[in-house]
Amino acid sequence: MEEQSKDVEAPDAAPSNGTIKEESDGSDGPSGSSGTSQDPQKRTLQRKLSISELAQAGSSRRRRAPYWLNWFEIPFRVKNNQTGQYVEEATAHVMDYTARGPINQTGSFVGSAMIRMAAAQAGGPQNSLYGIKASSVLTVASLIVGITAGVTMPFVGAIVDHTDHRKAMGAVSAFITVLAVAFQLVLSEDTWLFVFILEIIGGYTLIMHQVCTMAYLPDLTHVLSEMGHYNARFTMNHYFVQGLFTSIVIAVSFGLEITNLQTAKLAAGMSAFLGAIFFGYAWMFLFRKRPKLRVVPPGQNLFTTGFRQLASTAKVVFRDYRALKWFMIALLFSPEAGAGVVLAIAVTFLTFFVDMSVKEISVVSLAMLFCNIPGAMISKKMCQLINPLNSFRCAEIMFAIVNGLIAGTVTGSTARDKNLVYFYAGLVGVAFGWMFPSQRTLAVALIPKGQETEIMGLISFFGQIVGWLPVFVFTAMNENGVSMRWGLATISFFLMISFFFTLFCGSFEDAVASVAHTSDEYLDEYKRRQSGIEKDGSFADEEAAKTAAAQDPSPNGEVDKARETENTEDKSFTEVKSFM
Repeated sequence: MEEQSKDVEAPDAAPSNGTIKEESDGSDGPSGSSGTSQDPQKRTLQRKLSISELAQAGSSRRRRAPYWLNWFEIPFRVKNNQTGQYVEEATAHVMDYTARGPINQTGSFVGSAMIRMAAAQAGGPQNSLYGIKASSVLTVASLIVGITAGVTMPFVGAIVDHTDHRKAMGAVSAFITVLAVAFQLVLSEDTWLFVFILEIIGGYTLIMHQVCTMAYLPDLTHVLSEMGHYNARFTMNHYFVQGLFTSIVIAVSFGLEITNLQTAKLAAGMSAFLGAIFFGYAWMFLFRKRPKLRVVPPGQNLFTTGFRQLASTAKVVFRDYRALKWFMIALLFSPEAGAGVVLAIAVTFLTFFVDMSVKEISVVSLAMLFCNIPGAMISKKMCQLINPLNSFRCAEIMFAIVNGLIAGTVTGSTARDKNLVYFYAGLVGVAFGWMFPSQRTLAVALIPKGQETEIMGLISFFGQIVGWLPVFVFTAMNENGVSMRWGLATISFFLMISFFFTLFCGSFEDAVASVAHTSDEYLDEYKRRQSGIEKDGSFADEEAAKTAAAQDPSPNGEVDKARETENTEDKSFTEVKSFM
């Protein structure tokens, strides 16, 4: 391959050694040279290609979007803030977030309409229905999803880690989620229980889907500033689209003066349609296949392997990586946006305590969503100024304070209380938009390279295993007649516990330095795996070995050819042409 010029080339034209040269103005990233005579405003950086860039460069392009359709992805492309290049899997993440935004928002529309119907059937929100109060129906659904996800995520992680079905898992989970939302169009007074079941199914598959997409996230880049840029852009796009979607639903519902039920059905139909389009494009044309990282040990299966791998990984993390250990402990008490914990509590509180209609709740959501965007911008800036760990801490404190103010000052269902809710919604939106990009950037920074999938699985497990605890406490307090205000206040309690545990992480700089050496090692190993040939035979792919042996008359080629007959576990990885 021809030598690259100083200007950054597209990933499709990446050099075989996996590095590119780029010009920098000195504002981002470390210097690639220790010399002092070099112009600080224009120095050359050596940057290794990320896994996503390598996968894109090695793609067979068999699943590339046809020329008459690829214009569709242009508004969703994200430039790398250092190279100025577009990475297809970054575009895929943006489109995936675009699909998830309306689906997440539909939960508030359908959830509010559903619990109103449950309350009507029970004769009031405090009356029992199927053994629980009608006002607890939505939080119980969230509780079931959280517990089920916490128990089964190790199995999902094992499929992603021990098979080459990561892309298939992401596509199938997206498909089931869209179907679950689409079937919510049948919501009525007679079918609300069926929709309740669909809420559980869709909520679970959405968490499964997030596990698959999170496994792709560390592959985008190994440069922290680039990862912060990507996460901020993903979040801004996610909440902008979600806000635009909510605006359309509000405009139609107020303009046509439709009922709560019709508003919920409108949201379900629109989000299912958008989900089918954006999930479909991202997973058909942009996300690439990945080779399995390891084989299932003899005498084990995927289910047992998942739990054993989880225990083994946790042991290594707790022994060797102090900051990552305490960060994961903190996640036990930090509400995950995808789990729907805060959403379920908020919708129940606003519906029954503040007595808001579906339309009024949608206005609250709109205020939150558009304030998520400046929150994401704050996250990006604060990650640069005070590092992702301190940024995450600050966002948690802000969220806890605002949530506490809501519980303390919103005392009923008067016009004053509703106006306060609208005001606080904007502040909560800033906190949400700030907290979650910082959390994801921090997670990627603390993970040793080459172990992203298994540790991302562990992080997802820690985020889910007791992520249902806030909604459990809220439901238990509601079932025992305690005011929903104090149930809502428990979210602040859990956030402050999470903040407390982050104080044990130590220095962020030391934590990053302790895993910095793993980046180059992982990239080198990945290139060997994708080519299918490892000199010591550890990752030899049968077909790649045959091709190399036929083309290489050297003794090494004969050795590689002889290895074809060995009965090993060396068939784990496919050659680069298998990436789609």
